[in-house]
Amino acid sequence: MPDYGDLKELPRQGKALIVTDLHGNLDDFNKIREIWKDLSSKDNHLILTGDFIHPMDGDDGSLDILDAVQADCEKYENNFHPLLGNHEWATILHISIYKGGINQTLKFEKLLKDKFGDAWRFKLDEYTNFFQKLPIAVKTDNEVFISHSGPSKGISSLNDLRNMTEKGYLDNIPLYELLWNRYGDYSAKDVDDFLKIVGCRAMIVGHTPVEGYKLIGNQLIVSSSFSRGKKAYVELDLEKDIENGHDLEKMVKYFQ
Repeated sequence: MPDYGDLKELPRQGKALIVTDLHGNLDDFNKIREIWKDLSSKDNHLILTGDFIHPMDGDDGSLDILDAVQADCEKYENNFHPLLGNHEWATILHISIYKGGINQTLKFEKLLKDKFGDAWRFKLDEYTNFFQKLPIAVKTDNEVFISHSGPSKGISSLNDLRNMTEKGYLDNIPLYELLWNRYGDYSAKDVDDFLKIVGCRAMIVGHTPVEGYKLIGNQLIVSSSFSRGKKAYVELDLEKDIENGHDLEKMVKYFQ
């Protein structure tokens, strides 16, 4: 996978499918790949906003998803954009992370041990190195900002985003906010203040489970797989002028 920095910027061409929080759901990942295949062209993109791993229950397809994501990064390097989520961040730092009261870090390690035996640490290091290459966010030319969560109150310019991980992954408050913040940690005004700084009019995030999607001011929260009901994604028209969050709302689609 090419390392193109912490911020990926997309031109005003084609479409971008935006999918959030798969959390090891291989069936949902395969569904979105089929949808993307139908739209496949040099101008169309697939953006995964992080948290590919760590299901709370059901079959754990984390390793299959990771292997496919790595392969697609090589095959479609200019059109496929997986982003860092808080669960990948925790893996980089070897920090225990819990979901539904379950230690997902230990569960993931057991998955590796069961599949790779004594070589499990080697595979963990391989995945960790891959996570460290993932961008933090995408900014589109039609002024949409896409990240796992956020916004961050510690950003003063786009350059802060482009160089975000140069300060490391631990004790990096702006990075932490873009991976962990939920509404209540910030307000609709904080969203607008952030968007003004990064030169955007609306943003799309995952992280917080909702029923399909929820619009808070100019922030669209989307649940594609780990959801409170409906499963949604966004088919963002990169050529269309985006004035506010309501324009994004019109581009929400649902899994069948």
